[in-house]
Amino acid sequence: MTSDGIVAGEAPDTRRSDVARIATIALAAFFSVLAAIRYGVQAETVVVILAISVLVVISRHDLERRIIPNRIVVPGWIAILIAQLALHPHHLLAWLVSSFGAGLFFLVVLLAYPAGMGMGDVKLALLIGATLGFKVVGALFLGTLAAGIFAAVMLFKEGSSARKSSIPLGPFLAGGAIVVLLFF
Repeated sequence: MTSDGIVAGEAPDTRRSDVARIATIALAAFFSVLAAIRYGVQAETVVVILAISVLVVISRHDLERRIIPNRIVVPGWIAILIAQLALHPHHLLAWLVSSFGAGLFFLVVLLAYPAGMGMGDVKLALLIGATLGFKVVGALFLGTLAAGIFAAVMLFKEGSSARKSSIPLGPFLAGGAIVVLLFF
């Protein structure tokens, strides 16, 4: 081991990846404990914890690679939608309208301004809609507002050069969804 704590032959990127993985697990566990406290012992708690875990993992990928992987978001969306329909079959229309409505809204935004976001954000909106039902509107508003505030701070600090920068939208949308899940 060298003086900076790196094992001989280990790349710094590997170490950074391990720290990111541990941080992801810790954050998902923390939010899951909050969800367990908020929702108690019931089947819906499992769905909420699954959703939180998926959202945290998606956020990490979007922060690291600027991509929301289909192999995570699509199975997560399907599992959560099926679970919601199984737990609340009388809200079938609400889950479907919320999921597809949120996805359609982001698809329209993507088509209007392709440089602003990617298809991963559209699929993430589908997932958030399936998770929250009609509360998806509040979550997407919170996430978009937080991203806008972050972008404004970047513009203020870095000036016009910040306009050439991009920020991943996924973590902000996921954060808005987690706030709504835990506090509303």
